[in-house]
Amino acid sequence: MRMNVLENDIVSPEVYAQPELLHARYAHYRQHMPVAWVDMPGYRPFWALTRHADIMDVERQNSRFINEPRITIVPKVVEEQTIAAMGKRTAAVRTLLDMDDPDHRQYRNVTQSWFLGPGVASFQDRVDAICKTWVDRMQERGNQCDFATEIANFVPLAVIMSILGLPESETGYVLRSTQQIFAPNDPDLQDQSNDHGQSAFVDFMAYLGRLVEQRRRTPTPDLASVIANGMVNAAPMALLETLSYLMVTATAGHETTASALAGGLLVMLQQPGALQKLQSDPGLWERSAAEEIVRWTTPIRHMMRTATEDCVLRGQNIRAGDSLALMYLSANRDEEVFPDPFVFDVERRNARQIGFGFGAHFCLGRLLALSEIRTFFKELLGRVEHIELDGEPRFAQSNFVGTIKTLPIRYRLRA
Repeated sequence: MRMNVLENDIVSPEVYAQPELLHARYAHYRQHMPVAWVDMPGYRPFWALTRHADIMDVERQNSRFINEPRITIVPKVVEEQTIAAMGKRTAAVRTLLDMDDPDHRQYRNVTQSWFLGPGVASFQDRVDAICKTWVDRMQERGNQCDFATEIANFVPLAVIMSILGLPESETGYVLRSTQQIFAPNDPDLQDQSNDHGQSAFVDFMAYLGRLVEQRRRTPTPDLASVIANGMVNAAPMALLETLSYLMVTATAGHETTASALAGGLLVMLQQPGALQKLQSDPGLWERSAAEEIVRWTTPIRHMMRTATEDCVLRGQNIRAGDSLALMYLSANRDEEVFPDPFVFDVERRNARQIGFGFGAHFCLGRLLALSEIRTFFKELLGRVEHIELDGEPRFAQSNFVGTIKTLPIRYRLRA
């Protein structure tokens, strides 16, 4: 039987700015209604999957549960605006996140060899240099800073801009655009347009259009040129797909890792035994700690799938056309999979965390993200003499990406 669960809101962006409340509600779902029909005012209804096993089951069946036409939880009014502008419910992009096979596989191949092959390895020296530069800047700031806004946001952004070949002078613009697109409900991260990030999206796509024109006219040895000149089925990618590819690479490629860096430092300060272990045994970063940070932070909170046929999940009748939200953050705290899931265990040898997704849509940027996390924290913790919170952290109002807006810290670093 379908269940209405208005009293346990796990949809509203405001709830995601309160981690303790959110996790308590997720735990309630996992225990009492792991496959739940959610019908919240202002949103189209969907099934919420909060258990690891159910999400894995869906992810393994990418022909039965497809990405189109709904990949994230957004208000009905936004969907209606999109339909009015585009004639369809899906957004004005066509990224790997929107695609299903065979298109998904073909477009993924455009950059897969870079992200999963020699590309990341060849860029490691640059990652090393960027991470050292930003730890140096922490030291230059004296003994305190807002780690989220002054450091974590910029480390992965510097990496992705260097990979794409974008000038450092445009860093601020790319950061603002990303925050407005991914946290459209947070008043602190929006401009005055109050249009759910749509103005920022349109402007950023125009920016990327100029970049594509430049790279097609004069290719350079960077990832932007690889994408701008990408071929699918022996033909150049269409402009919409090219712009969409660059958009998700330029934005998701740093926002999620920034979330992991800020969230990773926060939990180390809240559970200092973990920090001490990492300082005494830096090898933990290669063995387990970076994956544990991804499990703990789960930067992408959810993705959605649509059932293509009637089926049954954990006793619930799912109908063809029903939407299913895969609640990754809940799954990464699933008591059935992770012993003591609310303990940040840097020695946790459990490869089943799904912060990068699973199956056909497994995150292409996984190796790069893990490299940035390991490299930055090895550099920072190798120089830390003292570090502590210097105020309350604040989380963004976003049900999609787990952005930390502010993380004030006080510290003392060695040169």
